[in-house]
Amino acid sequence: MNNKSPISIFIVEDNPVFALAMKLEIETTFAQRPIKIMSFETGEACMKRFKEEKPQVVILDYNLNSKRPDAADGIKVMDWIKKENSETNVIMLTSEDNIDIAIRSFKHGATDYIVKTETKFKRITNALLNLFKMMKAREEVKQYKNQALGMFVCITAFILGVIAIQIFNPGMLR
Repeated sequence: MNNKSPISIFIVEDNPVFALAMKLEIETTFAQRPIKIMSFETGEACMKRFKEEKPQVVILDYNLNSKRPDAADGIKVMDWIKKENSETNVIMLTSEDNIDIAIRSFKHGATDYIVKTETKFKRITNALLNLFKMMKAREEVKQYKNQALGMFVCITAFILGVIAIQIFNPGMLR
């Protein structure tokens, strides 16, 4: 993750006023970082765009069926997200301070679990900050692995070259 390419964040929240407030808070807090935020009122709407955008982060409301009773709940949507891309980080957001929901969320792949209290926006921005650090660290690890693999290939090619010379022209290296 370099600081030039925007981080794609999906907000899945059935309360449009809350979703807009969260979006503005994130944009304000991370004004120096390129971020692209899209909001959806249902998980179904989110998944229609998910394949195209491939967001790195989804902030997902647990109770998505308050206005549309037939809408999938947050756990079901998280299962869809993880099936489509297991690397996507999901922050489960809920008004329920319930340990069973938290455990269930983590078992289904949530990166974090945040209860909608008076400190919710601060907790969301802190969770995002930690995720951004983790994503950067993963990218650095990937770069180091690629560098190590490149060195291994070069050394192996050199050794094989020396062996080939010894086999086909034994006097050349003396």
